[in-house]
Amino acid sequence: MENNKMSVVSQNSYRPLKLERQKSYRELFHFFLDESTPAPEKEKLSAQLLQRELHQIDPPSIPLPDEPVQIKDWLFQQNMQNCERYQQYLSRRQAGGQREYFQHVAAAYDFLVKVAPVKYVDGSWLYSTLKHWSDPNFQHLIMIYLEELGLGSAKANHVSMYQQLLSSLNLQDLVEGLEDEYYYQPVVQLALAYAPQQYLPEVIGFNLGYEQLPLHLLISNYELAELGLDHQYFNVHITIDNLDNGHAHRSVAALEYAYSQAANKTEFIEKLKRGYALNDVGLGSTEIIKNSDLTPLIEKIFKKKAVVGKLIHNNRCRFAQASVNEWLSNDQKVVEFLQMLQDKQWIKRGQHPSESRFWQLIHNEEGKMFGVFSVAEQQIIYDWIAQAYTERRAPFKAVTPVQQADDYIVDYFNSSEQQALQQQLKLARSAEEKINLLLPYLAPHQHHNPTGLWATRQLTQFLFPQALQQIQ
Repeated sequence: MENNKMSVVSQNSYRPLKLERQKSYRELFHFFLDESTPAPEKEKLSAQLLQRELHQIDPPSIPLPDEPVQIKDWLFQQNMQNCERYQQYLSRRQAGGQREYFQHVAAAYDFLVKVAPVKYVDGSWLYSTLKHWSDPNFQHLIMIYLEELGLGSAKANHVSMYQQLLSSLNLQDLVEGLEDEYYYQPVVQLALAYAPQQYLPEVIGFNLGYEQLPLHLLISNYELAELGLDHQYFNVHITIDNLDNGHAHRSVAALEYAYSQAANKTEFIEKLKRGYALNDVGLGSTEIIKNSDLTPLIEKIFKKKAVVGKLIHNNRCRFAQASVNEWLSNDQKVVEFLQMLQDKQWIKRGQHPSESRFWQLIHNEEGKMFGVFSVAEQQIIYDWIAQAYTERRAPFKAVTPVQQADDYIVDYFNSSEQQALQQQLKLARSAEEKINLLLPYLAPHQHHNPTGLWATRQLTQFLFPQALQQIQ
């Protein structure tokens, strides 16, 4: 699922809120994904967070129509507009235009890292619907969630797919250093995952907006493939979320079912709109792409290397009367050292990287720092140095092929946890009892792990056995 930012509601109207004990959004992100935290505690914090977020939203300012039949038509028009804009983009490219999102591989890496927190909770907001598995009105939403989880297949589980993508590119470590703002939207999604029943209209509204086809997804998918990067995660969201028979279609059907059952239809639509507007909370993909800057990423890489580097250099090489170890002694000094390398022409920005002494040290096999920086880190440094270099050049493009997760993990990994769950299922006296045993293993922190994947497959077999034919 991809945040489409279709609403025209200004992001400036949303202010990140600090909750109890002034937790950061990064802390809240890990709180919701902590397997040792009881679900009731997550539900309590979820209600608190949602109450505060939703209170800031003004439903009349949200462009979503008031009638389900109008909503379906409106979404179709939005979809067509984005497709037309994509065709205009393709025309510009075919006429010789440059890439508009990712000018080089490092820009794509920067994007993949910054959107990682939200990809790590892909589909999570629908976890709250599983408790209603026996209600036919929720079948569409539950089916969407199970498909987000790959129906129990490691290769198709969206979180597993994205984790594997970052791992294959050796980018996963850079996610940990992200600023708090990149965890804001993921926390909202996790709050919806543990939302109490009274927030179901908001969950439906959020899902309705998130399942639509955004322009940025189409362009990102195209340019990632053009750069030689694996784009399967993004491509699958174009195919599976379609408005004809995919998740977007199911989202509209779920809305229609829920609306028909609502006692107070005016209140339902108002709550639906508030949930829809939550799509605009935090940083979206388009904003992240627009504000891309490699320098902060470079600084993070150097700071990470300095943890060890400050202890191993000798004192013979000095810059401005300070040794390299002294320059690497703290984060502020590292940033100053990076600028010093440019001032001293060890790094020549805007020229071919081979002209920079620092690049020769880290990239050439005979260089004294060869092997210190990973292939991904070298790619980022290369593109950062070469920015604004106008002469034709052969790019440094060391992209590691993606190794797909193997389904044998699901079928044959026999952990003690899975064994215990299997034993509990054997002792269960009814299908209802078995399903309730499985549900916790489909939680956002668990579903992409071996036992969670196995549990997803079992639950799919109980609820939608015909769906498993898709992965057999």
